[in-house]
Amino acid sequence: MSLNACMDGLKASLAAAFPAATVQRDLPQDVMAIAAAKLQAGVLCLVVDGGGDFGNYYGREGELGHVQVNLIVFLQVAENTAPSAIEVAELNWLDSLLTWCGTGPFAPASDVLPQDWTQSKQLEHPYGWLILKLDVQF
Repeated sequence: MSLNACMDGLKASLAAAFPAATVQRDLPQDVMAIAAAKLQAGVLCLVVDGGGDFGNYYGREGELGHVQVNLIVFLQVAENTAPSAIEVAELNWLDSLLTWCGTGPFAPASDVLPQDWTQSKQLEHPYGWLILKLDVQF
């Protein structure tokens, strides 16, 4: 199985589930250069973090493993809102992404399991971000 095909499948699934958002495999170099309208709708980035744990049975070497993926959401709220507004937006995204994880299948991946997550902690209001670690099995 191609890991690139796996990542492209995740990208397509996210784009279908969140049509208003921008879904990409490229991590932006300058988030503040992204148009406010795009950030308000959400910019979702898929970035591979490693993997392994292959089955390595005779004839199936390099199969049945997993890849660790960081799903990063960049977002923005109105500047005149309280700092907690960005936290609310991040947690809303987390809820939506956790729901998405249960929708499968994610061909060619067999499973997408949510793991740890972290968020901006209101430090960059009105900008924010959320990172959800995914264990993608194939």
